[in-house]
Amino acid sequence: MKIIALGDIHGNLPALEVALRECRAEGYDLIVHTGDLVGFAPFPNETVEWLRSERLPGVRGNLDESVSAGSEDFGGHTGDAHLRRLEGLAYEWTLARTDRLTRALLADLPFEQRMDAGGRRTVVVHANPIDSSTCMWEDRDQDYFREMGEAADADVLIFGHTHRPYHRIVDGRHFVNAGSVGYPQDKDPRTGYVVITDNGSVEVQHRRFPYDVERLIRSMRDRRFPHEAAALFKA
Repeated sequence: MKIIALGDIHGNLPALEVALRECRAEGYDLIVHTGDLVGFAPFPNETVEWLRSERLPGVRGNLDESVSAGSEDFGGHTGDAHLRRLEGLAYEWTLARTDRLTRALLADLPFEQRMDAGGRRTVVVHANPIDSSTCMWEDRDQDYFREMGEAADADVLIFGHTHRPYHRIVDGRHFVNAGSVGYPQDKDPRTGYVVITDNGSVEVQHRRFPYDVERLIRSMRDRRFPHEAAALFKA
């Protein structure tokens, strides 16, 4: 069984196009996304429509919830005041330009997706099995991961939200952060995804690929995206 998971896309269509191209070249049994389809890049409607047309299953992220509800606050988790301000500018632009159908599709996304993958109970969520906003940072203690594992009632947990990919095993449970397709924050600006393979044992591999960032920046200018917020996507 081979699963590919796409982490937080955040409206970055050029990055998503490359990630999906590489997914198809690699092959998979199942492909899913971990939510936050919109938020910080200038293609919210196109991103959601493409994933809908591809019938790609996934879950609802905190940005998806905020945009669908028209909320002024998107619940960001960064402690960097400057970064938070840039994200706020990008979010305001997104909120003003996301159409009604896109908002409805975002609101309709489920909190979780459950499946049997190679005989293992597998769950996909956005941030953690309890809510869509609390980060499961890799360096949390084992008791925290045990609590999350029990809440998930699963052998493999696939999630995103932090934009930082990792794989951690606690008490035999696999915690797999898919990273971010469109807005990575692990000092590697490339797009990518995670591959989870179960052939008797679980193997996790994170893939990364370059994409056309300049095309993204040009689109921002064409769509009157906040000039300062473009810095979120420059290496």
